[in-house]
Amino acid sequence: MGRMYASATLPDPYPIVLPADTRAVGQEPFLQVGDPVRWRFRRFDFAHHGTEVVHPMTVVRDDARGAVLWMSGGTPVQNSRISGWEDVNPHRVPHEVRFRPADTALPRVTVPGEWTGTGVLRIVPAGLPFSVWLFWDAPEAPSPRESTFRGWYVNLEHRHVRARGEDGVVDHYSSDHTLDLWITCTGHVRLKDEDELVAAEAAGMWSPEIVRTIRAEADLALEAWHTGHWAFDAEWTRWAPPA
Repeated sequence: MGRMYASATLPDPYPIVLPADTRAVGQEPFLQVGDPVRWRFRRFDFAHHGTEVVHPMTVVRDDARGAVLWMSGGTPVQNSRISGWEDVNPHRVPHEVRFRPADTALPRVTVPGEWTGTGVLRIVPAGLPFSVWLFWDAPEAPSPRESTFRGWYVNLEHRHVRARGEDGVVDHYSSDHTLDLWITCTGHVRLKDEDELVAAEAAGMWSPEIVRTIRAEADLALEAWHTGHWAFDAEWTRWAPPA
């Protein structure tokens, strides 16, 4: 399983609604290469509106270390948007509208969309509160030599659990924690959306304890990067989807 991280015992910062029969990623039975997976982001206030983000993905690898999943550009997805703000990029929604405690949150609706731009490879390390997203300028080129690796987007989130849906497709459940890291192909690291994390705490959407946990997750992710966690192995920067 590799290095044990001292901060890996951080609890998920808040509970989310989950099916009763979930199991953690990294636990058997494992999925096969090419199996479909639905990546489901559920908000802390899911019980109030029942909407979620759903990304259809394909298994690249799945074992005790975690999961590696792929989604092509143009893939149809499902989004969760605040009612009346469906056509606005969520990052452009005013903070006073977007960040509210669950009991005062505005109604949300399900909105269809598609994954814009190039495809994305996502690595879900077992037992850690983040996933690592790899981006290229042309990841669906016939050869890795014809694409340019841009960097790693580290998405802080709940540890993934999974359950098989009624249609037989496996669902991955997680919850986005707002704060992220961007690590360029040259190794430059910066925090992303820290202003939104501050706004969420100021609005009372998240408590100071939740925010402290999320910031500790960022420290853990940086530790994983600096110590060479397998999710950052160079082999994945050269990966290309099969034709």
